[in-house]
Parts: sequence; C-alpha cells; structure tokens
Amino acid sequence: MGALNILRMFCVTGTIAALAACGRSTYIIDGTVDTYGFEGKTLTIVEFTPHSSVIHDSCLVSHGKFGMKGKTDDIRLVFLCRDDQPIMPLYLESGRVRVIIQTSGIQCSGTRQNDLLSSFLMQKKPLDNMYDDVWRRRMEMLRSGSVDRDIMSRLQDSLQSIVSECENLIYSFITSNYNEKASVGVFAMLTVNPGTRISTLMKRILDEAPEDFLENPAIKDYIQRAGYVRIR
Repeated sequence: MGALNILRMFCVTGTIAALAACGRSTYIIDGTVDTYGFEGKTLTIVEFTPHSSVIHDSCLVSHGKFGMKGKTDDIRLVFLCRDDQPIMPLYLESGRVRVIIQTSGIQCSGTRQNDLLSSFLMQKKPLDNMYDDVWRRRMEMLRSGSVDRDIMSRLQDSLQSIVSECENLIYSFITSNYNEKASVGVFAMLTVNPGTRISTLMKRILDEAPEDFLENPAIKDYIQRAGYVRIR
C-alpha cells in the first residue's frame, strides 16, 4: 500500500455496520464548534454504502453548538458531514458522544468505540502532519528545478520512515482490538480501494486475526476481493 493511501485512509467508505444489538438504543451527540465556517450550517450523520448513502440525523449549528438524538439498533460507522462533505468518522452507538470541532482538529469521545477510534486518530495525526511537511518540501524542491540528490534522498527516506511508523500504529491498533468494532472500521477504511492486491500489512493482520474478525461482513468482502487465503 502506498504512503498516501495509508496516511489518507479516512475517505468515504462502504457501510461497516456491526452486529445488531438487542432492541433499539438511544444515542445522543453533543457538539461544540470553535472555528470559522460552521455557524448556521447543517451537519448530517451519513452512513455510506457501496451504492448509496443514508442520512441518519441532521441539525443546525447555532451559537457554536449542535446536538442530535435518536435511536439505533446497530453500532454503525458513520460520518459527520458539512455541505455533503465528510469531516470526521464516528460511531453511532448507545450513549452520549461529545464532539469538539476546533481549528486544531476534531475530537469525539464518550462511548466505547468512539473513544477507541478517537485515540487512534490522535496518535495518527502527528504522522499525517510530518508526512505533509516532508512531502511539501520535496515537491517545492522539484518545482524549483534545483534538485539536490542528497537532500532528495533524505526526504524520501523520511517519507518511508513515516509510512513504516504509521503501518506499525495501524497494526498495533487493529491486532490489539480484534474484538472491537473500531478495529473493523479502521481495517475496512484502509481497504476501501477497489484494487485487489493485498498489502503486506493487511496480510499480517489477517494472518493473526481470530475467526470472529474474519467473519465480519466488511472483512469478508475484502477477503473475497483480494483473494486472501489463510495458510495454517
């Protein structure tokens, strides 16, 4: 998997609905906004499927605050969207979720899966920033026409190092949380690309995964697309 694919994995993905809970549970989303461009805007909770999308809830941002409340019978990976554009993934599940949108980033916490996902994203963000910085310096050098081979080589080595660190983070998070829906969500977002070539990272994760993880519909879909076969 290429560097940009790894570090830009949180794009719009297919549905990742978890095992249904017994009955319908109540979710509550309390949000605050401390950045420009949200006041008066409509925020939506959208679940993306391979061929369509489902809006589960929506609200207006007023005086820097927003809130949603509803029922769900699944633990679902959804996206908080503004102007039909996803701005962050979160889990729709029983409980109260606190969302904070700031210039420095977005935080989501309060329920089991959202706490796990938010912790992972917070660890990943510095890697994103480092990658962006090195990539920008590399592109500026190429555009300037004054390419120093030694500097270019060091920049390329830095990019590879960041990618390796990101892969280690992904591997550690998923393998430590095989029984959590958040790990299924991260894996599925990583493998949303329709290409069928399985990466070394994905193979390592699948080779060590328990059967329950492999039987999740989102994981099974990838296994079929990639032609993965576990060798015992």
